[in-house]
Formats: sequence, C-alpha cells, structure tokens
Amino acid sequence: MGQHLSIQQEHDTDTNQESIHSDGTNAAEQSLSSFHLTPDNFNKRRKHINITPATATKQASIDSSIEDEVMDEDHNDLALLPITSPLDNPHQYPSTFFLSPITSNESQLIDQSFGTKSVSLDDNFVGMELDRNIHHPSTTTITAYSQDIVMEPTPPLEEQPHDVSIPRVSSEESLPHKAALGSSDTITAMNSTGPPASPLLSLPLEILYRIIEYVYVDNDISSINSNLEKFANTIPLLSKKFHHLSLCFLYKYTIFNRPHSFDKFLANLMTTPTIGKYVEFMDFQQFTSIGLGRTGRMNQEIQMVTSKTIAQALEMTPNLREFLASENIQDDLDVIVLDHLFNKLLRIKALDFCGASSEAFASAFESLIIQRDLNTITKISFHDCSNLTPEVFQGVLSRLINLQRLDLNHTSITSSILLENIPKTAKLTHLSLARCSKLTTKDLINFLIYHPAVSQASLVWLNLQIDSNVISPLSDIYLHYTLKHLNAPHLKYLNVGGMPVNSQTLIILKNKFSQLISLNISHAQVKIEDLHDYMKDNENIMYLDLTGIKTLTRFNLPSFLKRSFNSNLIAIEFDYRILYELTQGEHTKITQPQVSFVEESAPPQIWKFFDNEGRRAWIYKLTTGDPEYKSIMKGGSAQQQQQQQSNLVYYDLETGNKIMSFIKKPGFLKYAGRKVNCSIGYFNLNGYRNKNKFEDCWPVEFSQRGIYNYYSLNVK
Repeated sequence: MGQHLSIQQEHDTDTNQESIHSDGTNAAEQSLSSFHLTPDNFNKRRKHINITPATATKQASIDSSIEDEVMDEDHNDLALLPITSPLDNPHQYPSTFFLSPITSNESQLIDQSFGTKSVSLDDNFVGMELDRNIHHPSTTTITAYSQDIVMEPTPPLEEQPHDVSIPRVSSEESLPHKAALGSSDTITAMNSTGPPASPLLSLPLEILYRIIEYVYVDNDISSINSNLEKFANTIPLLSKKFHHLSLCFLYKYTIFNRPHSFDKFLANLMTTPTIGKYVEFMDFQQFTSIGLGRTGRMNQEIQMVTSKTIAQALEMTPNLREFLASENIQDDLDVIVLDHLFNKLLRIKALDFCGASSEAFASAFESLIIQRDLNTITKISFHDCSNLTPEVFQGVLSRLINLQRLDLNHTSITSSILLENIPKTAKLTHLSLARCSKLTTKDLINFLIYHPAVSQASLVWLNLQIDSNVISPLSDIYLHYTLKHLNAPHLKYLNVGGMPVNSQTLIILKNKFSQLISLNISHAQVKIEDLHDYMKDNENIMYLDLTGIKTLTRFNLPSFLKRSFNSNLIAIEFDYRILYELTQGEHTKITQPQVSFVEESAPPQIWKFFDNEGRRAWIYKLTTGDPEYKSIMKGGSAQQQQQQQSNLVYYDLETGNKIMSFIKKPGFLKYAGRKVNCSIGYFNLNGYRNKNKFEDCWPVEFSQRGIYNYYSLNVK
C-alpha cells in the first residue's frame, strides 16, 4: 500500500493537506526530479511533509541525504525554474509551467502531456497531484539529478578567443551525473529500493543532446513561436535531466514579436544569468508595437524595449551569433548597443539592420569606433539604410576581413569606397548594389572585375537592379563588357532589372552563366523571339522576372509558356493586370505542342496566379503531384479550393485539441527575393554547430518573413 505525501504552502495554513499515493522512496524522487528545491525553501517545505509512521525512519534518511546534496548546489545553476517574469500576484497567471523564453505557454500542459490533474507552480508554492504509474524514476536519479548538469552551448565554427569562457564537457568522467553514479555499491543499494530508471537516462549527455535536437525542430509547425511552445510543453517536463538539456534549445533562438516577449526574456536572464550563454540568435524581424492600441508616447513610457534593455541583454549573451534588427527598433540602436555588437560580442557572425534609416540610428553609427578586426562577421546587411553617410561604410567595411554576404541596397555607398575599403581577404558570395545612386561607371567596373573579393569565382548572388526612371551607371556597352569579364561561373541569381538589357545581353547571359537559376531583366528592350532563343535548350533557368517588357502581352505570353513547356521554368513575374486577365485570378492550362500523332502528349501544365494586392504578381507551375493540381484536373472549383484554405479554426470533437492546417507559401518565392538573406534560418542551425561553412544560396524556410518579406518580396 502506498503512503500519503502532501506539500503545502507555509502561508496557507488553513488549507487542508492533500495526499499523493506513492512509495516513500519514489515520493522523494518525484519531488526532486520534478522540481528544483533551493536550500532556502527546502527546510521550510519539508516541515509540511507528513508521512505515516510505517515509513518515517526510511523517509527521514532519504530526506537527510537529499538535503546534504541540495545544500551543495549553486544558487545560479540551470536548475532554477525558468519563469517568464517575477510574479507580484501568484493568482494573476494560470497555473502552468513557464518554460518558454518568450511566451507564457498558457496551455494545458499536464492535461495534454500526461493526462492527469493540473499542476500549480510559482515561487512560493509547489503542489502536485500525479498518478504514480506515470513516472517511475529510479532512486539512482536522486544522487544524479540533484547535481547540476552544465551543458555546453553549441561549439563555435572556428577557434575563439580565450577570454570567452564557456563550460565544456571534456569527457564522460567529468559529467556530474557520471560522478554521481560512479559507486557501484550505491547504485546496487538504490536500485533495490525501487523500479529501474529508463535506459534513455543512462545515455551520455552528448547523445541525449543529439536526440533532443531532432525533436527540437518540427517540420509541420506554422511559426517559430509555435515550435518553441510545443517543445516547451513536452521535453522539459520529462525529467530534470531533460529539463537541463532543453534549456539549451529553448533559449538558442529567441524571436521577439512584441515588447512583452522581450521583457519576459530579459527577466529570465536577470533571474538566471547562466542561460544567457545558450542564446545564439536574437530576431527582431517581426517585432512591432502596432496594433496594441498605444500611441508613440505610450511606447516610450513603457520602456520594455529600449537601448538600455537591449544593451543589457547583449551583455548577458556572450555567445550570440546573429542579431537581426528592423526599422521598428531603429531608434533604440544607440552607440552603446552598436559597441556591444561590433566590439564586445566576439562570436557574432551576422548583423542585419534592414530598414533602419532614422537620424538617431545614423548618429549612433557616426559615433561608433570599431576597435578590432571583425574576423567573425561574415554577413551584414544595410538594406535601405539610406541615412548612413559614406564615411560610416568606409569605417565598417574595412574591418570585415572575412565578409561573404553584403547588402548595400539603397544606400549612399560609392564605387571608390567599394574598391578601396572592402578587404582583399573577403570572398563575397552575395552582393547587392541595387538602387545605389552614387555609383560611378569606372570604379564600379573595376570593382566587379578586378577586386579580389569578387574576382575569385565566389559570387553566386548578384543584384545590380536600378529604378527604370534612373540613369544607369552602366550603358549597354559597359554592361556587356562587365558581364563578359565577370568571373562568376557559379552565379545562380542575377538581377539587372532596369539596366539597358537587349538581345545581345541575353546571348551573353546564356553563354557565360550556364548555372543561372533566377534572372531579373525587367524593363528590358527585347522581343518575344529573343526570349524564345534564351529559353531554348536552357536546362537550369527556373525563374524569370519579365516585368515591364512591352513586347510581351496577354496574347503572346501563352505561346511563350508553350514554347518553354519542356524547360525547368517554374515561375514568371510580370505585370499584375496582364497576368490577372490571363488567369482570371485563378489559373490557366498550357498544353504541350503537338509534334507527333503517334506518341501520347504529356499532361497539361497548370500555371496558377499568385499576387499580394497588386504589389507584385506571378504565375507559377503546379507539380503533377500537388493535390491542388489534381483537384483542378478533376474540375474542382476555385470556391472549393478557397474553403480548403479558409481561416476557420477546427477542433477535434474527441480530444478538444485544435486541428492545425498549414498553408505553405509557394517555393518559387526564394528565387524572387531582392534582399540578401543574412540569417542561417531556423531550420538550418546545424551549419553553425558543425564546421561546415557552405550555405545554400537561397533563403531557407522562416527566413522569408517579417521585415524580409516587406523589403525583399513586397508581400505580407
């Protein structure tokens, strides 16, 4: 028969004590493995532990051993409960675990995960009712889990300076749980008192870390926040060991949509500073205060996201790899924040200041003094930072000795600064000089052809687009000369929209850049026959931007698609009105040209219309295996397809759980981007852990969102 064990708050003395049925030994294990007891509250809470006389002596000895181990623990270890923020009123928030660094996880965690009664948890009270058959932790875990498990963050890509100290697990003998389980006599004695622990818990930390890593990323999620929420509701609740390891992932990628999420994150760092070493990504791409019913003055008075709080967070995250800012925090990026990013964060790899163009932001950069070579930074974006002076770029670019991706779209950069200040050791793979009005012809040609940063066959992504109503720095002759001598055999993306492109240009592009996948020749002076010649036997091109080409009309566009039937072309960008008339806002069918009366022709192609309220418009080809393709071929109506993609929320009648339906954006959008992607991407974090410097040319999923969507794709 099990014994009754109850834990009750000290200040709530009038409440009747509840009992939990379990063996005395297992009761002590559950209380230790499920909750972290600090030395201060351990003695208080054990006063209210009532055990029947049958096991009083046995329980007292276990309590004594637990108390000795807990008293030796560090107050700042990672076993502290990671709540979102200090609670003034314990009844203000629902009785759930607060594990996520940015969300409150207001879901029925225990009901969904374990099928038991609810758990109430705050700073002063720990009360729990669990079925004894759910967990059977062995008593060997009492000694093992009462010690701290210091899990190392993901190893850096390269050797780092010695002044950044990170705890490392050098061998199995150095792991705390190995030392705790080192005595065979102790293990034998403890195993005899209860059921054995799960074999999974006996694995080395390195293997458990890899296992949790597979669970961390769910390919069926709809957002980064939902993935963190789902992860926080499952793995950290299994045991204290998994709780420790899960913190490495919960705080690896921090994304902030609202000021409150950043405030909760900072409160967690202040409560447990050690978790700051796990933070590798700070993402403000979707950050906004719009829609909360506040005025600008109210946002200033709230003081949740300010230059002071951002600098405080950066100071506590020494292993930060990416800092993705946006125009919504441009006034909070003062010289102190910039000093942390450029001088004090020794492992930073990517910086994105997209859209920041305020006077305060420009003034902060003018006051910044970079005191070291930025050898770790490989990606930086000043996309649409139009207020930065040329002197700012002169000081920053000269320090980026290992630069690979550079976005200077719509800035005041000059050709002479590019030629003289970009280090020769840089190997640029992505370069955007679009809409830079201060570029001059001679220095621009010299830079693109002769500078070591771009002349060593490293370029795979190049954007030279200009507005169609602006005089091009390269005439048709100079453009042909530059393209002929550009050493970029692996070029996959080229944007020369607005430049004087003609039939001769297409011939050069086809012969010189055979690996080209995405090509933008908007407003080109070409004929439909020139496009036919370019697509003939072209096996690699998949995306064409033909916007503004006057010779292409509603009537000859279908013939161009039919002539390109056997090519790998999957998407075309063109004028909204013409594409809408062609597809009626839905789709159009293209049949294969008949070449034989004997051979059976291929199934027709379905080109679907895609736009975003007239900003940009595309038609893209559906694959034959796409369910939407099959529905259209069977005569399905557009209304039925819209019902499948409606915003209605459905629930399971048996479980009550929400049925999530995911609508993925078309895959061709990664070829349509006009902004250099500076993020490794949420699904591709392994590139930072493993020593593999190669990254895909195209942005991965969840890189195309927020501020990226607005500036790169002009879509919501």
